[in-house]
Amino acid sequence: MKGFIITGLSSLVLGSFFAPVNANEIIAVTSTVEQNPITYLSPVNLVSHGRGGTFSEQGIPGYTRFSLGIQSGKVDAESLVQAAVEAGRLSSEALNNSSYLSQVQFELSQVDND
Repeated sequence: MKGFIITGLSSLVLGSFFAPVNANEIIAVTSTVEQNPITYLSPVNLVSHGRGGTFSEQGIPGYTRFSLGIQSGKVDAESLVQAAVEAGRLSSEALNNSSYLSQVQFELSQVDND
């Protein structure tokens, strides 16, 4: 019986030491995530968001008109990245990243091939 009491008290004491540390860590992680907006979308996800109409308020047409915009030249890598930056979904650094822009342009070229 004494063993159960000692074990129970030990567990209670040890548990109280670890719980606040874990809670603080969770709060720190949560606050960091909330302060940093999404700054990276893969080229595939960016094109997918564009196609789905996510950037319509920024002038990028969605759905069927997205494909037509690509064909007419209205939608290209630069305009899509600019729209994502304006929407707060992508860091402005992406506008100067030629590799990223090239990958986005490739994904745009594949839209009608799906």
